[in-house]
Amino acid sequence: MLKLNDLASLGQSIWYDYIRRQFITRGELQNLIDKGLRGVTSNPSIFEKAIAGSSDYDDDIKSLINEELSTEQIYEKLAVKDIQLAADLLLPVYEKTNKTDGYISIEVSPKLAHNTEGTISEAKKLYAEIGKPNVMIKVPATQQGIPAITELISLGISVNVTLIFSIENYKQVAEAYLVGLEKLVEKGGDLKSVASVASFFISRIDAAVDKELDLLGNNELKGKIAIANAKKAFQFYSDLIKSKRWEDLEDKGAQPQRLLWASTGVKNPHYPDTLYVDNLIGKETVNTVPPSIFNDFMDHGCILHTINKDVEEAFNQLDELNKLGVDLDSITKKLQADGLESFSKSFENLMKAIDEKISSIKTEKKRFRIFADKYQNEIDKAMMELKAERIVERIWEKDHTVWSEKPDEISNRLGWLKSPDVAEESIKNIYEFVEEIRGEGIKNALLLGMGGSSLAPEVFRLSFGVKEGYLDLTVLDSTHPQMVKEYAEKFNPKETLFIVSTKSGGTVETISFMKFFYNLTVAQVGKENVSKHFIAITDPGSGLEKIAQELNFRKIFLNDPNIGGRYSALSLFGIVPAALIGVDLEELVSRAQVMVCNSEGANCPIHGDNTPANLGVVMGLLAQKGVDNITFITSKELGSFGNWVEQLIAESTGKNGKGILPVVGEEVLEPSYYSNDRLFVYLKLENDSTYDNKVNELITSG
Repeated sequence: MLKLNDLASLGQSIWYDYIRRQFITRGELQNLIDKGLRGVTSNPSIFEKAIAGSSDYDDDIKSLINEELSTEQIYEKLAVKDIQLAADLLLPVYEKTNKTDGYISIEVSPKLAHNTEGTISEAKKLYAEIGKPNVMIKVPATQQGIPAITELISLGISVNVTLIFSIENYKQVAEAYLVGLEKLVEKGGDLKSVASVASFFISRIDAAVDKELDLLGNNELKGKIAIANAKKAFQFYSDLIKSKRWEDLEDKGAQPQRLLWASTGVKNPHYPDTLYVDNLIGKETVNTVPPSIFNDFMDHGCILHTINKDVEEAFNQLDELNKLGVDLDSITKKLQADGLESFSKSFENLMKAIDEKISSIKTEKKRFRIFADKYQNEIDKAMMELKAERIVERIWEKDHTVWSEKPDEISNRLGWLKSPDVAEESIKNIYEFVEEIRGEGIKNALLLGMGGSSLAPEVFRLSFGVKEGYLDLTVLDSTHPQMVKEYAEKFNPKETLFIVSTKSGGTVETISFMKFFYNLTVAQVGKENVSKHFIAITDPGSGLEKIAQELNFRKIFLNDPNIGGRYSALSLFGIVPAALIGVDLEELVSRAQVMVCNSEGANCPIHGDNTPANLGVVMGLLAQKGVDNITFITSKELGSFGNWVEQLIAESTGKNGKGILPVVGEEVLEPSYYSNDRLFVYLKLENDSTYDNKVNELITSG
C-alpha cells in the first residue's frame, strides 16, 4: 500500500472511519497501520452495527450484566476499551509523526450537542477514563459546542470538531481553537501536547444541492459544489496559518488545526467512487474514509495534489450557485441540524442494540445454527481455508480473482456490497415522493418488470402487506395475454401508478407492458395527465431513461449500474416499491447494515460469528459432496422469500455446468422420504413453532 505513503508525502493523512473489536484484536488495524494508515475515527452508528451485528462484544457484555450498570454505562465501557486498544496500536504513529497523527476519536453523546457544560463534563470524563495521549474527543460544531471546544483545548484535551458544513461555521471553529490555545498559554500549558482537526463534511452537501439543481434543470454544477466549498475552506485555512496571530502560537509549539474531510463516501452512485478523495488532496489535510471507499481508493485512486487546483473555478461555481438562487448557507444549516438528528437516532438505536444483545445473552438465544455432524471435520477444514485465503476480505475488496482470473462481468457487478449505505441516502427523497403520490389519492401501484427487477418488490408486498393509507402493489411479470387483459380491467388508470422497472432499459416484455398501459392511460386521463401516472426505475443511460424523459415521466429513479438484477433487492429497484406499500425503509436498511457488519472481513468466520460465510461454506462444500438440493422450510409469512432466493441461488450458482438446486414450497415430509442429496434451511419467525417437530426429526435422522 505505497499509496498511503505517497499520499503522506503530499501532506495528507488517511484515517479510517471504522471500528470494531475484532478489527482491532485480530490484526487488521495493525496491518493497515503497517501500510501507512495514520488514524481512526468512530461514531455511535459504527458501534451500533458492530455490537448488534457480531459476537465481538458478547463476552464483555456478559461480564458487565451483573454490575448494575445502565445501558449507556455498558456502552461506554465497551467503547472505551476499543478506543484504548486502538490508541495503543496507533501510539507509534503518534510518536513518529511528532503528535501530528496516530489519533483515535470518540464522540460525546449526541444528546449533549446543545449543552455546553454537559459536553465539557463528558469530554473530560471520557478523556480521563481512556487515559491515552493520542485520543481526540469529538464535539459537534453547534453554537453550544463552540465554547466547549475552547475550554477543552485550554485544558490540553485534543478535539475532533465534527459536523462542519459551512465556511462561516468553520471560521467559528478555527477561532475557538485559537482562543483555546491562547488560554492554554496563559495557564502555562504545553501547546505541543494538544491537537485538533476540523471535520468538514463533504458528500452530503452535493446530495442536498444536487436536489435543488434538479428542480432548476441545471446539470452543470451537480457534483461540484461540495468540492468547491471544501476548496474555499482550505483557502481560509491557508490564509489563517500565515497570520501573525498563528505564527506566535506556532512559535510556542502549537500545531495547526488541520481540515479533515469527512463524509467522503459518495452518496450518488453515478459519481466516481473516489471523487471526494481524489479531488481533496493537499498539504496538512486529513481524509477519513469508510472501508468501502478506502478499498476503492487503494484500487484506483489518484495521487495528485488537487486541493489548490482550479480554485478560481471553485469560487466561480459557488458564485454561480448563488446567482441561481440556491441558498448554500440555509442548506448547510439544515444539514447540520439533520446530522445532529441522525447522530441522536443512531445513539438511540445503539442503546436498543445493546438492550437486545443483553436479552439474547441472558436467554442464550442463537439466531443461527448448523447441524451437519457427518461433515463437521470437512466444514472446519473448509472454514480454515476460507480464512487462510482471505476470501471474505477479498470479496469486500472487490477482488475478482475470488471468482475468476478475468474481471469481466464481476468487477462491474459488485455494487450490491454497499447497497444499504447507498439506499440510506435515498430514503428521504423516496419518502417525499411517496407522500406526494399518497396526497393525490392514487391507490394502486402496478409494477411492470421481469426477473430480478420484479421479485424483490413482490416479496416485500407478500411479506409485509400494505400499510393503511399506502398503495397496494401488484407485479406484472407475465406476458400471458389473459393476465395482461385481467390487469388492464382490474386497475383504473386514474388511481394507479405504473412502475416501469428494468435494469437494461430495453427488456422487450417490460417495454411492451409500458406501451400498452401508457396508451390505455392516455385514453382515460388524456395526454396532458398521463405522465403523472408513470415512473421509471432503470440504469443511467438506458433506453428506458431516454423514453421516460421524452414522455415526461413523473419520476425517474436511476440505480447504481454496478448492481445485477437479482442482487437489487436493497437498491432502488426494491426500496422504491417497498416505500409505496408503507415499509419502514429506515428500519429495513438499518437491519441490512447490521448484517453487512456481520458479514465483513473483520468478523472472522471461525473466531467470530460471520453467518453468511458459515452458510456459504456449508452450502458450497455439501454441494461438492453431492448434497446439492437445498430445501427451504419457512414460516408461512416468509413463503415468498423462497421464490426470491430460489432465483438468486439457481442463477448465481448454476454456471459452468454445475450448481445448487433450490427447492421451495414443498411439503415437509418424514426423513425416510428424502434421499441423501438434501440440505435443509429452516427460516422462521421468532414465535412460530409450526415445523419445529418435523425439523427436529430431520436433525435427529442426520
